[in-house]
Amino acid sequence: MFSKCRNIGNYNKGQVFPFLIAMLVAVLAVAMITVNLGQIGIFKTDVSNAADAGALAGASTLSGYLLGIGLQSDKMCGEMIIAAVVIILTACSVIGIPVAIATYIAITVKQFVTYFQALEEGKMAWSNAKKTALQYAFQNAGIDEPRPTFKQFLKNVYGISDPDTLSAQAVANYNKIYALGDDASASTEQRRKIKSSTQTGFSRFMEGNWFWDEGAWGEIEPGNISPAIVTNGYAWNADGSNSYDSGNSNLKSFENYVQVSVMGNIMYPLEMYNPGTELSNVIRDWVSERLDLPWWLDWLADAVQWVIDLSVGMLEELLPAGLKMNNIVQNTDNNPVTVTVKRYKQNNNLGLWVFRYGVVQGQSSAHAYGETDADGIPHDIKPMLFENIAHWIGEMFSGGDWDFQWFNTGKHLFETELMTVR
Repeated sequence: MFSKCRNIGNYNKGQVFPFLIAMLVAVLAVAMITVNLGQIGIFKTDVSNAADAGALAGASTLSGYLLGIGLQSDKMCGEMIIAAVVIILTACSVIGIPVAIATYIAITVKQFVTYFQALEEGKMAWSNAKKTALQYAFQNAGIDEPRPTFKQFLKNVYGISDPDTLSAQAVANYNKIYALGDDASASTEQRRKIKSSTQTGFSRFMEGNWFWDEGAWGEIEPGNISPAIVTNGYAWNADGSNSYDSGNSNLKSFENYVQVSVMGNIMYPLEMYNPGTELSNVIRDWVSERLDLPWWLDWLADAVQWVIDLSVGMLEELLPAGLKMNNIVQNTDNNPVTVTVKRYKQNNNLGLWVFRYGVVQGQSSAHAYGETDADGIPHDIKPMLFENIAHWIGEMFSGGDWDFQWFNTGKHLFETELMTVR
């Protein structure tokens, strides 16, 4: 009877093993899922960071251009003032009239030459913004292409298949060349081989600016316009083959690839600026507020307005004094650089579980926008001098404060920020 009880106890004790095995399988499955999701999370973070970095870098390039063009506008204004003083002084005598005419022609030609140069720089600013955005997006995409091994380096460059046949000193010398990626004492062809056998294809892709060298936009020079959307990509396999070395543009034929697209404007619409614009607005407002005529003399008010507009129009054509952009907010705040980064990684079968990656995409937009002053007015690129003069005259007419400022370069400050992230 007691023997029978012992057998039952042994039988019950053996039932733990099936449950233990089931629990281990469940824990292993949960662990694999957790690791998989973590890897995908890192994958997505890299892509998002790349899009953010590219968009901000491109917008920062535009911000620098806008500041520079604003200062150039101030310089044009100062040159015009000096020329106007010379013209007035020399035109006071009959002998000085030819000098005044020559001065006027020279400064007008110079102003228009500067204007066209600024237009070209505006085109290049957008090209450089797209190029910079591509560069930063690729650099931050988390490309994990393996570097050629020391053994591959020896075989490709020196034809040495078995490093074990080398002496310790020889291994040390070769390893130094491998670490530096160069050998100053070697021939040009040998140095090229060393470089290609110690760097990843992606390093050479970025170093040679091949991320920007793509047919239509690869040879952009001042005066040319970059496409509204620029797209390029890089792909690689675990064995070291890549799209750069093979010239294979079919990214989807590789185990891994990164594709970056940058979308943005093609140029900045600049116009010539003239102080008459500011002064005419002050005069027009003053006349309209104080010229209170009976209805049957409305035509007289219209005539006065027409004379003012005609005079200012002629002045604007004859005496340009800087640069401007109509609707500055539309051309800066609402004019972003948009970067889209796609990253593909082939699924990895570990035997127990398949790490699933596929295509992950991130997109970010950033813009350069003008700071605002105390009145909430966005900063501009046009000269501040005549705007201050117009304000001063308006205050003088209205009996207000006659406060006055000369050039205020702080009015040209532009900032950079992310607008949208997806």
